Amino acid sequence: MKKLNTVFLTLIILFNFSISGTGETGSFKKFQIIPKEDSAADKEFALFISKFKKDIKERNIKSLKKSIAPDVAFNIEEYDIEGFLKIWKLDKDAKNSEFWNEMEKILSMGSAYYNEEKTSYAYPYLFVAFPENYDSYEYAAATGKKVNVRKAPSSKSPVVETLDYEIVKTVNAEPYPKKEKIDGFNGIWVQIITSSGKKGYIFSRYIHSPIGHRAIFEKRDNVWLMTAFVSGD
Repeated sequence: MKKLNTVFLTLIILFNFSISGTGETGSFKKFQIIPKEDSAADKEFALFISKFKKDIKERNIKSLKKSIAPDVAFNIEEYDIEGFLKIWKLDKDAKNSEFWNEMEKILSMGSAYYNEEKTSYAYPYLFVAFPENYDSYEYAAATGKKVNVRKAPSSKSPVVETLDYEIVKTVNAEPYPKKEKIDGFNGIWVQIITSSGKKGYIFSRYIHSPIGHRAIFEKRDNVWLMTAFVSGD
């Protein structure tokens, strides 16, 4: 089993954003994926996810483990909590794991029903809501209001456009993407093309691939649990 270090995580991000990016500068139809929170009306789940978010914020792995299924999926074909903890280094160096920032980002983007019966939820909502006519390997979405698209991969670079929850086209990944820490979050700069045809960079905190990391929550024996935290198609 592979260990998940910073380099490996960067490779995952790059894979999700640009495995099939074309690098072309042609425009495409503008599309916004407005946030939603399908779980808001579920009072029981609201209590669970509130506690879950508290554990994430406090990096309390001891408490959080109680909310994770024993057979949690952490890879497309790998299911067990020990493997999940190991791959994210939550077993030996929990406080410094990349998991916390990634999960906090996921949970900040809202939820959508994961199944037709409406008995499970997926975070982020765009994993479910992403339109099928936009190739999930070539497109991603800005995940906030007034997300800055910078001319160069730096928070000090001029803004060429601002986006509100818009779909963008990702460009072929650079082998060594520019890293930066912004507002307390470590990330990389992702090169994109907007629907108006402008090319620029978005900080990874504010962009997400439809096949990027997502968390699935299900109710088992009247207990809510996280049953998956995976990425990929």
